[in-house]
Amino acid sequence: MANLSTLPLAFLFIGTIVVAYIIAWFYRNDYEPRRYLKAYLIYGVPLLIVGLILHVKIILIIGIYLFGSIVLVFRNQHYFDKNFKK
Repeated sequence: MANLSTLPLAFLFIGTIVVAYIIAWFYRNDYEPRRYLKAYLIYGVPLLIVGLILHVKIILIIGIYLFGSIVLVFRNQHYFDKNFKK
């Protein structure tokens, strides 16, 4: 772990958070979770490719991807709660 470069990890992490927020915002009026989860699953392929190009270990890519899915679910819940309170 001492010889891991933090720049590729930060790039993947921040990119994943940004993508999760964008997907949540794009599907903010759509109450079918299958659509935004499908969009996030599609995002997994470019994340894996970029992560491998940047020489990030697979387990770290999977961890970043799973963390992004948690952010996506909670962010979508924020939009759902906001729309139902109206």
